[in-house]
Amino acid sequence: MSSIGLLSRTAVAPVSRDVHSVLGARSTTSVHRLRKSRRMLSRNHCKIAHGVGKREILPVNHQSISVTSTRMLTGRGFVRMLLCIALATTLYAEAFGQPIPGFGVIGGATINMPDAGFRQLGSFPSCCPEFTSGTGTGGQFGGWLERRIADRVSIVGRLMLSWDNVSFTDDESSFVADLRDTPRVVPALFRHQLQSSHAAIAIEPLVAFTLFDRTSLVFGPRVALGVSSRFRQTETLVEPADFGSFVGSGRVWIDNSGDIPSTPAVAAWLTSGLRTTFNLRSDESLTLTPELTYSYALNDVSQGADWKPHALRLSVSLGWHGSSLPPDTLVPTIQAPAIAVSEPVKPPAPKIRLKVYGINDDGTVIPDPIIERRETKVINLHPMLGHVYFDDNSSVIPERYLRGTDRAIRDTLTLTSMEALHGELAIIALRMKARPQARLRVGGMTANTATDKGAELARSRAEAVAAKLRDLGIESERIEVITGDRLFTATRMSDTSERVLAIEENRRVEISCSDEVVMGPISLGSIDISVFPKRIRVADSIVSSSPLTVSTDLRLDDTVVSIPRARDAQGASGDVDLTSIVTGSASRSLNVKVTATDSAGQTGQEVLSIPIRRQDTAISKTTRSGELQVERYGLVLFDFNTANIGPHHMLIINIIKSRITPTTTVAVYGMTDRAGSDDYNRLLSLRRAREVARMLGVKDVAVEGLGEDSPQFPNQLPEGRAANRTVIVELRSKAP
Repeated sequence: MSSIGLLSRTAVAPVSRDVHSVLGARSTTSVHRLRKSRRMLSRNHCKIAHGVGKREILPVNHQSISVTSTRMLTGRGFVRMLLCIALATTLYAEAFGQPIPGFGVIGGATINMPDAGFRQLGSFPSCCPEFTSGTGTGGQFGGWLERRIADRVSIVGRLMLSWDNVSFTDDESSFVADLRDTPRVVPALFRHQLQSSHAAIAIEPLVAFTLFDRTSLVFGPRVALGVSSRFRQTETLVEPADFGSFVGSGRVWIDNSGDIPSTPAVAAWLTSGLRTTFNLRSDESLTLTPELTYSYALNDVSQGADWKPHALRLSVSLGWHGSSLPPDTLVPTIQAPAIAVSEPVKPPAPKIRLKVYGINDDGTVIPDPIIERRETKVINLHPMLGHVYFDDNSSVIPERYLRGTDRAIRDTLTLTSMEALHGELAIIALRMKARPQARLRVGGMTANTATDKGAELARSRAEAVAAKLRDLGIESERIEVITGDRLFTATRMSDTSERVLAIEENRRVEISCSDEVVMGPISLGSIDISVFPKRIRVADSIVSSSPLTVSTDLRLDDTVVSIPRARDAQGASGDVDLTSIVTGSASRSLNVKVTATDSAGQTGQEVLSIPIRRQDTAISKTTRSGELQVERYGLVLFDFNTANIGPHHMLIINIIKSRITPTTTVAVYGMTDRAGSDDYNRLLSLRRAREVARMLGVKDVAVEGLGEDSPQFPNQLPEGRAANRTVIVELRSKAP
């Protein structure tokens, strides 16, 4: 016989307890057994094999364990128990004058989703696997009772017989040594499998909360008394597939079966899910209810094993609801002779017929409307001002610019116009990093007043802005700081009462760049929400034999809006504007409720649900008007008291020209800041609008000067006044 060598699972090693080996020689066919201690049954036991003339693997000394559970419950007995409970409940309700609760049967399938991490069950021997994830199916069947305790709340009790099967598999890669001819290492694969079956009687005391008309949320505990819990655990040599065996037991090493040890007497879960009820009869006495629930286990299946039996359950219940028993289960009762008592006959409760109409802007009526809530993601182009304004005799960058810079660093697309105006330093720095050849010029100015003047103050302001740009990652050699008395055009006011506005605007730093893209317009994002139709009208017809008190309400989520009525009794309501009601809600329906109460206190109610359809679009525009697409650009900034278009405006003008098609209608609106008289500002804004229209080169352009009447930015701030010296270009074309 050839010499014997051993290999561990991961490398060649001396003889140890944790090895897999195959031994062999050519001359004989006898089988040899390596005698080891029974400690091989422990978690780290070894698997040794040898053979002569063939390759075999020695088994661990073990025995097959089979235990028969005595906790059994027949299906017939369980059904009898359900019938007894249902009959006792109905007899009790009849005897004491209580309404009979709804009852029925429930059954369904279970998808077992165990969360596990264990190596063995109790003291049963197991060689090194770790069972972490398993799969399995099962089912349940039983009965239920349900009683409504509030308008939208019911209590549900269930008694069920459940059965579940779970399977775990863990493949263990290892090595064996083949010493039959020339010693060599052969890869091996050992498959550890654990299969379990469980039967239990489960009780579910649940709460059902109605969410919609027929849909409810159910939640509560699930408690189960185990009837049986069985398992079988095997370890099988899978590879090499063409040779090798465990001596005495073929290719199966471990084969244990029996009751799962140390199972809890009572197991608990937390259960929640949704159900939808369908009426099988017009009087709602017979219902069919599909249900999907998830049960989160609170106990382990076996003490000492990390094994939580979570489960997803799909069930269907058949139920009967009524104030008396079905004909085939009536119980005879002895009734006392009835004494005739004359009671006044109550008139019938008010009956309501309800209709809702949509109203277009032109007054046309839409029967059976569907409300459309349109969300438009708007991308606007906003001009880059390139100015930083300072306080009197100060070279400290004002706080509003620091906040704007921090905001722009986080996100530029969702900035508001004012945030973009104050966050320009961050946007300039971001663009400079993308264009390494660009160079900046930063120039400081003063107001040249008694308290705010001098080249030193002007340079300090420019240096403060340059330092902030360096903090944002721009190299010093790419920034040129310049100063001078007439570096930029100063703002001058002819009206002495407005001289303070000019002083504020002259305390500034201006930024220019060798690359026009760096100082190009800023893309800003926002969401416009529109509602169509904007208005609805509620019309009702009420039949009643006595005077009425009528109310009409709109309900959207938790918001209730009362609708004024044209008549106290019945008829059409006034038109209701939906814009403020629907815009801020993500609900899929709007409920209209009419309630009528007669003089006898009887109430009739009718509810109509109007669907809300959401439409989301991503477009570069600000408005849709019917079938038109409207784009507005505020992209041209002018110096104080001028209407001149310079070379630095051409990038912006070309962007607008690229959006114009032969069918586009163009309108240009000129604007100014608040400095100057109303008449002068209107003429100045008209000059600016005409100059932009001339540069666009489009015929039939509508031009209007708005003056200071429609400011886009607050005139209280110097940067706001500078940004208001602009022109708005509006393009109208057919929406795509």
